[in-house]
Order: sequence, then C-alpha cells, then structure tokens
Amino acid sequence: MDEYPPAYLVVDPGSDHERTLPIHDRFYIGRECVGISTNHCLIVDDRSVSRSHLEIRVDAAQNQAWVVDGSVNGTWVNGARIERNVPVQLRPGDRIAVAKASSLMEFRSDGLDGASASAAKKTVADIFLSRMALVVGDIIQYSTFAEYTDTEVLVTNVGRLYGELSQLLAGHSGRINNFVGDAFFAVWEVDDDPSRVMDALNFAVAARELVDALSPELSLRCPGGDPIRMGWAVTEGLVGVSTVTNMVVALGDATNLVFRLSGLAGRDGRADVVATQNVLAFAQDHFRFDCPEDVTVKGRSARERIYAVHALADKPS
Repeated sequence: MDEYPPAYLVVDPGSDHERTLPIHDRFYIGRECVGISTNHCLIVDDRSVSRSHLEIRVDAAQNQAWVVDGSVNGTWVNGARIERNVPVQLRPGDRIAVAKASSLMEFRSDGLDGASASAAKKTVADIFLSRMALVVGDIIQYSTFAEYTDTEVLVTNVGRLYGELSQLLAGHSGRINNFVGDAFFAVWEVDDDPSRVMDALNFAVAARELVDALSPELSLRCPGGDPIRMGWAVTEGLVGVSTVTNMVVALGDATNLVFRLSGLAGRDGRADVVATQNVLAFAQDHFRFDCPEDVTVKGRSARERIYAVHALADKPS
C-alpha cells in the first residue's frame, strides 16, 4: 500500500468537527459495516442509514473513483440522488450525503481528476465470466403485502428482515449482490473453491429458518393474517461480472434461472428451499435432496429439474 492514499473523504468539511479519512482502494459507509476493518469504513450512527449504505471505489491506475449506493434511503452526490447499485463517477470536490444523516462528506484527491466520459463508458462495459453459486430469496405474495401495508411500515419491516439476512450471510462467506423489494440476491465465487456451493446451500437453509423465526415479530401480514414467508433458490453456473462494480450483472442463464426458480419455491406445495440438479454434485453427501420436479421456466425452452433441499438432520416429511 502506498504511503500516501490516492484519495480522502472529508467529513463535515469546514466545520469544527471536520475529519479527514484516507481512501486507498475501497471505503465503506454505513451504520454497521459488518466485517470491514475500521480503517476502511465510516460508521454513521443514524437509523436512516443502512447497515452497509454505500461503497467508494478508487482505482489510481485508471485515474478514477466511483460511489455505489446499496441502501434503502438513498445517497446524494452534489444534491442529486444516485441510482441504487449503479456506479457513479466521483471527482475531487464532489459532495456526498447519505439518507437523512446530518453529516456532509466531500471527496478529495490530489492525483485523481477522472477519465474522459468515453473511457469511463468503455470500462463499465468491461465484463468477464466467473463461476458462482447463486442464491435468491423471494418474498411470497410481496405484492399483496405492499398493497395492504403502509409504505413506512413495509420499508421498516423489510429493512429489518434484510438486515438480519445480511448478518447471517456474513457468517456464511457470501456477499450481497442486491436486495430490493421482494428479492435478496447473494453470490459466492466458486472458481477456486467449489466448497462455496455448500456455503450457499447452508445459507439458504439457515435463511429459511431465520425467516420462520423472525416473521411473527414483523408487522407484515396477508389479508388472511399469515406472516411473511420467502422462497429460496440455489444454483451454480457462469455469470457476467463487471470489472468496475465487481457485482454480478443480469447476464447469463444462471442468473435468470435462479431468480425464476425463487418465484416457484415455497409455492404450490414446493419446499421453501429448492436447488438445481447441477448443485447435487457439489453437496449430495451434505444435504438431503428430494421431491425432484421438472419445471417450466420462463425464457428457457428446456424444462429444469429442481429438488427440495433439507439439512441432513431434518426428518423426511
């Protein structure tokens, strides 16, 4: 690591409480920033700020920096709210505000002045393929909850649910790729470590148990009074990854498949956790796979075989 960082984040610039924090490569801002070292994050003690609210990424070699919002309540750059999970280029002097927090932040750098717009577009378009385990959790009957629940109550409760799932995910070596509305999307890199598929399956099974335990406490009910449930799907395959965002983009059959299957899990008598047939080769001795079913998935000509997934300790129903 260079002696002098390529960029800085100045908190409350111009005030008596001004602080200057170095940014060497990646820097996170949030209410908790679980798993991030203290010299790579800023903790903001404000309930409107998400646990992991935003990330600043600096690439001195490309002479660029970006901010990526991953929050519920939003991030503003120079007074304009930025789109969630879309990298926005930062330049020295840009002001950043998070949610309803009172602190204002300024991005500063003596060496970065930003590349040309054409160069930035070329970089964003650079995508490589990586083998990953993918898990998507989908809230069953989300549209009904959304219709009959006050928006503030909905946001607060879904935020709590996804916050608990995020903490659970950190303990299973996965990372959030996205969560918005009714979907929670997590990924594990498999190229160098096939055991990550088991991590993904362990997370999906544990996530089902967490939702079952937490749902009675949430103020989310269908008109019939039933608490919230989620369907979980697990698959493995090649996906496209952006070199700028380092996030899975919606390219490739595996990404489409796992989202479609999460919309089938937990419905029509199916188990809450389902997995594709190719997952069995990685974890057949560690989980119980039963109730095979060939399903039709929108956008695919061939039918897909899926299995209900259970921990080995679970008794067959």
